[in-house]
Amino acid sequence: MLLVLHILCTIVSSSLYLKIFFATTFSTNTAMEVAIQLIQLIENLLKELLKTRKVLVPVAGALTDAATVGFTTLVGSSIGGPVGAVAGGAVGAGILGVSRALGHCNYKPLMTALTEDLTEEERNNLYERIWGKLKAYGNCSLNQLKDPAVMDSAVTELKKTVDENPDLMKNVENELNETLGKKKMILD
Repeated sequence: MLLVLHILCTIVSSSLYLKIFFATTFSTNTAMEVAIQLIQLIENLLKELLKTRKVLVPVAGALTDAATVGFTTLVGSSIGGPVGAVAGGAVGAGILGVSRALGHCNYKPLMTALTEDLTEEERNNLYERIWGKLKAYGNCSLNQLKDPAVMDSAVTELKKTVDENPDLMKNVENELNETLGKKKMILD
């Protein structure tokens, strides 16, 4: 009977929520544990990838940044011609730099955006799609991830796989952009 429910769950949807629902309803903790391990693995992988890539998510967008610099450049060029335009652009860039240094910026780290701006269901769907992309590029298994040392090793291996396959990183970025696009955010 459990096999039939698992097959039904797979046919109806590949969503983690349905799998977790059936697993918890029929008292099999293994599916729930695997789902939790998958979420932890993907979150740890994204954190590790972002350590070196410094990806930020614009909240209001780069349009306001461009408007700030453009306005100061326009004012500078109106007053001082070409030299004024350079000075105005420098002032605009300086304004942006100071505002960022003081913490008044339109950007937030990706993991913060994922946890604060996405619902749990949206995050889980994103993680599941990313997992599908990762599985296509290598031998990924969730069987022994209960041990933190094994989890760290798995994250390191997946990071190496992503680093060796630029197409895989593009796929991950596309999945992130697709999900963030629904919230009017993009990877910068």
